[in-house]
Amino acid sequence: MIEENATVVSCEGDHAVVETQQKAACGSCHSAGSCGTSVISGFFKRKHNQLRVLNAVGAKPGERVVIGLQERALVNASLVAYLLPLFFMLSFALAGQELMGQYFQPSGELIAILCGLLGLILGLFLAQRYALGGKRDGAFQAVILRQLSNSPVHF
Repeated sequence: MIEENATVVSCEGDHAVVETQQKAACGSCHSAGSCGTSVISGFFKRKHNQLRVLNAVGAKPGERVVIGLQERALVNASLVAYLLPLFFMLSFALAGQELMGQYFQPSGELIAILCGLLGLILGLFLAQRYALGGKRDGAFQAVILRQLSNSPVHF
């Protein structure tokens, strides 16, 4: 389970809206003080992300909580979001190049590019449909695992 600290913003029945703070990827690096990337990231304001999660512990607004998401859900979503559009783009581009090579002597690069763009659009559309279907699936729903304010402090 992938876990993240968050603050409850509001509650709506069995769900809660929580806010997490986006962290810089290099915040835990030992050379963050001398790294150019950490200096540049310091110029930009940190973003606060809000998500709607299942409130299984009955957390109230203002409480610090730990939210969790199954690893399988993240891996599946990543594969669909990245590989599906890429697969369709390459498949359509290759198919367009092969079909145009059979009918026209000079292989039509423009046709291959247009077919690739069509495949990319189709792949993005299918990825969006998959994501919308995943909203109804409980396996893809983040959940509040525990409240931090009631958790014992470990030193």
